[in-house]
Amino acid sequence: MRTLLAITLGGLVVACSFRKDPPPGADGATIYELQNCANCHGTELEGKSLGPALQGLAANWSEGELARFLADPGPFLARDARLEGLHRAYPGAMSRYDNLDLEQRTTLARWLLGR
Repeated sequence: MRTLLAITLGGLVVACSFRKDPPPGADGATIYELQNCANCHGTELEGKSLGPALQGLAANWSEGELARFLADPGPFLARDARLEGLHRAYPGAMSRYDNLDLEQRTTLARWLLGR
């Protein structure tokens, strides 16, 4: 059990580590790639063992709300039962993307919502 926990936590550190700052004017696909989102959510947004699928987000999110979520997911978990259920279903917490500015988070949100 400890070994499994260590492997899972180690995978989360690697999955979310090594983010690269997007260049000015980067599009959503580039930001997704540079933030290593595919490590948890898949290259086609199909979801993986570390994170849920990101297809069809427009059914539950607005652009501004998703951009705010990306900055700090924690407060959203406390008030949204659907998100809390997803949080329990996957081994690690969604990382904060406070390394991205509002414009970059909005660009990523817009791109994700269009999928």
